[in-house]
Amino acid sequence: MSMTRLLLTMGLALVCTIQVETTGPVKDINLKKFVGRWYPLLLASNDLESNSAAFIHSIDVKVNSLIFYFTLRTNGECKQVAVFANKLENNKYKLRYPGNNILYVEDADPNDYLLIYTTNKIHGKETKGVELYSRQKGEIVNQEIKKKFEEMYKSYGIKKENVLDLTKTDPCERSLE
Repeated sequence: MSMTRLLLTMGLALVCTIQVETTGPVKDINLKKFVGRWYPLLLASNDLESNSAAFIHSIDVKVNSLIFYFTLRTNGECKQVAVFANKLENNKYKLRYPGNNILYVEDADPNDYLLIYTTNKIHGKETKGVELYSRQKGEIVNQEIKKKFEEMYKSYGIKKENVLDLTKTDPCERSLE
């Protein structure tokens, strides 16, 4: 009887261990591998006005923080802004920018793509965004990653009409050259 309980307990422990491993947080990503130029592919936001207002064009790493170089578009003009970010936990970063800005690295391959989720809370309003970037200009990553982008923005309540496709045109591209 005790051998049966022992085997049952070990079996349950193994099942629980497997469950924890598959449902745990995203593995910690070494963002030092993500330094360099990135091209925005698809941007989605619950706020149409902010949808294309800011996007990452490159990433750098300093001793205690990351630096995201954003391109901001306001009133038809583009400018570059360096935004420092401090790591809070696995793939979660607090951006030093007006409001409470959090960036989550959801999925990534340093040689191919970067999929992020962002939140910004300012003046009682919360803006959510899902962004997909590529190392190659105008190149859509594989369909599996594109599908993950679509599932993510839908899961955050963002409508399909709030998705901006920058694979064909980037209104701020010339300001980065």
